Amino acid sequence: MMNLRSTILTLALACLTTVAMAQFGGKDGKKPRKDSKKTGFIGGKKNNGAPKGARTGGGDSPQWSLGIKGGVHLSDVVSTQSYTVVTPLDLSSNLTNNKLYDQPYSNIGNHIGLTGAFSINPNITLNLEPGYATYKFGYQTSYSWDQFEDQQSFVQIDNDVDHTISYLDIPLSIKYHIKTGPLKPYIMVGGYYGFRTNADKEITTIVEDGAAGGLDEISSSTQRIGVDNLFIRSSAGVMAGAGVSLDVGNSPSNVSGSTDLGTVRFVLGANYRYGLHNVVDVQNRFEDSALTSGLYDVTDDLEVRSIEIYVGVQFTLKYKDF
Repeated sequence: MMNLRSTILTLALACLTTVAMAQFGGKDGKKPRKDSKKTGFIGGKKNNGAPKGARTGGGDSPQWSLGIKGGVHLSDVVSTQSYTVVTPLDLSSNLTNNKLYDQPYSNIGNHIGLTGAFSINPNITLNLEPGYATYKFGYQTSYSWDQFEDQQSFVQIDNDVDHTISYLDIPLSIKYHIKTGPLKPYIMVGGYYGFRTNADKEITTIVEDGAAGGLDEISSSTQRIGVDNLFIRSSAGVMAGAGVSLDVGNSPSNVSGSTDLGTVRFVLGANYRYGLHNVVDVQNRFEDSALTSGLYDVTDDLEVRSIEIYVGVQFTLKYKDF
């Protein structure tokens, strides 16, 4: 997992270094020639008296952009089918079996990755944003066994289970910028596909014995277990969201030797992700005896939802005069 994160970060830094050199590097170290087309700090070249609405040329609008983004996932899971491994063998006993999931969107995961954008026109962009995403969720289980004829004789087993699942995430989306200009609010729709890279669960178990009218804690333990085999290798879903972007800087001058800073786009947004299928491998649900018979834990059928909040920065690679 750490190797994959290091690889993504290395690629991101390499892209940023390449873009920065392209944006800041002049041609043969020469100073830029004077040009009658002055530039403003935001939004490209000034018109210098040209008729309103007339094109001034020079490719002022970003067309291709590359950058990095990162943020958090507020995760939730929906149990579509519940399972248990504990059943009473003694007809004179009573079994209570409860499974309680964490509050929706209370578990915080994270993501980091690259962001690439292609502008079809000043209002519409296609976006590909591969990265590394981690989702977290949890539940508590409580198994209580007691005898009908002796209400003081019971055994209770409580589990606190926390899951972490990581994916190599590939979202593809289309953004519609509601207005043009440096500050642009937008809405977006799209989908995502993820390749599972790692999954584990941490289980804290407390066993209590109330026999003979007393209350003794038999054992308490915490274990972290790899559960790659419990989850299928892929995850797919749809998403929708909104945000705002801010363009800072100018498009580079067409004059030979220009060292103008290119357009840098800062992005802030939020998406809602809706998983389309069960992420649990149903064939392996009962295969791990350390979980089923040792910790009395079995995974339900689960669909993952999340709220994604992110920030990003993009550097323009190519401009076009739309």
